Amino acid sequence: MSRLQSALILLGVLCSVQSQKLFVKELHTLHQWTNLSSSHQFLPVDVDIEYGDEGRHRTFLTIPRLSLETPFTLATVLASDNELVENPRLEAYPSAEWHIPPNNCSGITSAIRTFIDECWRLWVVDSGQVNSLQLCPPQILTFDLVKDELVQRHTLPPNAYTPSVSIFTALVVDLAGSGAPNKCLGGRAYVADAWGYGLIVYDSLTGKSWRIEHDSMKPLSVERLARSSNSHAGIFTVSLSPSEHEDRFLYFHTLNGFNEVAIPLSLVNNETVWLSANSSAVKDQFRVLGTRGIQCESEVMDNSGNLYCSLISLGALISWEEHSNYTADDLRVVAYNPKKIKFVTGLKINRNSKGEEELWALSSEPKLFVGGTLRQNEVEFQIIGCRTADLLANTPCTVGAAETPTTPTHV
Repeated sequence: MSRLQSALILLGVLCSVQSQKLFVKELHTLHQWTNLSSSHQFLPVDVDIEYGDEGRHRTFLTIPRLSLETPFTLATVLASDNELVENPRLEAYPSAEWHIPPNNCSGITSAIRTFIDECWRLWVVDSGQVNSLQLCPPQILTFDLVKDELVQRHTLPPNAYTPSVSIFTALVVDLAGSGAPNKCLGGRAYVADAWGYGLIVYDSLTGKSWRIEHDSMKPLSVERLARSSNSHAGIFTVSLSPSEHEDRFLYFHTLNGFNEVAIPLSLVNNETVWLSANSSAVKDQFRVLGTRGIQCESEVMDNSGNLYCSLISLGALISWEEHSNYTADDLRVVAYNPKKIKFVTGLKINRNSKGEEELWALSSEPKLFVGGTLRQNEVEFQIIGCRTADLLANTPCTVGAAETPTTPTHV
C-alpha cells in the first residue's frame, strides 16, 4: 500500500471521529478512582464483569506488581461498595493468602489478564514477574466463580516465554472446540506476548500449550526502537470469530502498526503444525485484512462478529464488521468521548443477566504509565461500559449493572 493510500485512510478515520465531536457518547461509568495509584502500588490494567442472577454483578481488576509492596494483584470491588462510583474499596481475590508472599509460586505473583467464560470460570494469566524480575514461571489459572476455588493450573513451559521479557497483553478463551460434553471442563486460551512477539495457545483438556511466531507479530522497525518505548510492543491483541461461524479466524494487531491480521483458527489450533519443522509452510496464511492508518490499543469481538477497538489518543471506539472490507469506509466510530476514553488497557464483552452483550473498558490516565503525576482528585482510572446494541444503534448507553437488582447486591 502506498503512502498516499495510507494517508487517505488516516484522514478518513480522523474525519469520521471529528464529525462526531458534537455527539459525545455518554458511556456509563461503573467505578472511578482518584486515589488508587498512590505510591504507584496500584496500576490496574484489565477488567472483567461477572453477572449473577437478577442483575447482581462482581467487578474484577488485575493489578500487575510493580514492587513487592503491592499487597495483592487480582482484586474485586468490595460487595458492599458495588453501588459506589467514586473510589470503591478493593479486596484480594480469591483470598489474601493467594497473594503473600509475592514470590510464592503456588499463589499469584502478578496477575495481568483475565477472561470470564460462559461456564462461570475466571481465567487468569499470571506473568510471574515483579518489576521485570522473573520470580516464578508464568501460569494460567482457572477459578470456579461459584465456589471461588481453583479448578486448574497450567505452568507455561520454558520454550513458551522469555523470562523477564514476555509481557501478556491479551487473553481470550474459546470453549467451542472442547465439544458439548466437555464444554465446561475444557477450553482453549489464546495469550498475546507483546514483548516476546508471539502467541501462546493452551488447550486445557489436554494440558498442552504451544507457541506461534510470525513476522506480523513483531513491531515495525524493531532494531530502531528503544526497549522502554510502547511502540516496541509486538502483537497486542487477540480476538476470535463467533463460535457459531463455520469458518473462524483469530485476529490481532501490533501496538505500533496500522494493519489488522487474520489467520484461520483451525490452523492456530493445530498443535502439530506449529511444533513441526515445516511450520513455515502455513505461515503465509497470516493475511493482512487492511489498514486503519491509525493506531489501536485493545480490541474485542462480539457474538455478531463486530470487532471493537480503541483509537490511541483520539478518545474513540471504532467497530468493524467481520468479512467486510477493512478500509476507512468500513470502520465505524461507535463512541467518541475524550474525557472517558483515554488509555484503554482492558476491553471486554460480558453478558449481563438478561443475556445481552455489554462492552466494558478500563480507561486510564496515560501519564500514570510513564511515571507522571496527576492533580489532586483527578480521575486516574475508570471502568466504563455500554450495551453493544446501544453502541451499534447509536442510542443512549445502558448497562445491567446500573439497574436495580431485585435481590441483595452481594455475590
